[in-house]
Amino acid sequence: MSRLSKKWANYRCNYHWLRLSERTPTGPPYINIEPTNACNLKCYTCSINGTRKRGFMDLDLYRKIIDQAPRSGVYEVGLFLAGEPLLHKDLPYMVEYAGSKGLESWVVTNGTLLTREKSEALLDAGVDGMWVSFDGDNKEDYEKMRVGANYKEVVENIKTFLRLKKERGMTKPVISIQMLKLKDNPNQEIDPAFIAQFDGLPLDGIFARNPHDWRGEKNIIEHERKGNSYYPCQVFWTALSIAWDGRVLGCSADLNGTQVFGDLNRQSIMEVWNSEGVRNHRRLLRERRFRELSLCAECHANWFGGHPRLFVLSTIPPFKQVKPLVRKVSPKKGDTPPPLRIKPKVK
Repeated sequence: MSRLSKKWANYRCNYHWLRLSERTPTGPPYINIEPTNACNLKCYTCSINGTRKRGFMDLDLYRKIIDQAPRSGVYEVGLFLAGEPLLHKDLPYMVEYAGSKGLESWVVTNGTLLTREKSEALLDAGVDGMWVSFDGDNKEDYEKMRVGANYKEVVENIKTFLRLKKERGMTKPVISIQMLKLKDNPNQEIDPAFIAQFDGLPLDGIFARNPHDWRGEKNIIEHERKGNSYYPCQVFWTALSIAWDGRVLGCSADLNGTQVFGDLNRQSIMEVWNSEGVRNHRRLLRERRFRELSLCAECHANWFGGHPRLFVLSTIPPFKQVKPLVRKVSPKKGDTPPPLRIKPKVK
């Protein structure tokens, strides 16, 4: 039996989220797999506190997870979590193996180790997407945020990757730069001079946003909640995050592994996905008892500016096509603008 398209799988997943079902018939469409929790930087905005043992995912465990992923409802694998994935020597193989099972793969990297050799290996492996976390559009801001990184070297690494993609005439991977700007930074827009460095290269976008406070763990970061309407975030109905040792963590913001829901060394994805612990977590979120959950008590992801049902409806045809016209004709007062997206022109 063939699987649903990824789009319809997402619709079904959102249906169970909006119903706040305690049990879902299919697994998460997205999983994050942590190649390693080791990192070569000490970033200002990172919440890692060193309480988790450092290690690298074993390939036998990785293959075990990937082999069962498609029949568990998984469509996309994010190869990242707490560490720098390029530190894992077998990352290109992990990308290639996921692709061999019909799964899309994404890598999120700080770009410091993105040498020409590693860039070629990832392109050869068929990576579907890459986000480069590059927090600052000038040397001073960047190196203050990304402690241990060199601004000029990482910019050149990104350019090299983009040049290789262009030389090969490849349409993928999708490549984006994600830039954090602290709320107290007076310049919230990206410097056009920074953007101009990528003119003529196939960069798909540059996104600027404010950092979050990692469920309240990073309380030195100024943060505003998105709205005053409570509704459980989608994580417990859409995704699993798997640590390098096979333990299933609460969500991708739980970098320190404060709550573990299972172990894929001895359980399957579906056994964890609808386990008693996960179902109880969903139930408490549904009953607005999030204060009883250490993972969610101080997290801002449970608050919205409006009801999520309207957002989900706006992603389904024909409402999806009508929404931009409605906004253009009659914009709502106080509409939150979308994240800054700047796409350099490719010559």
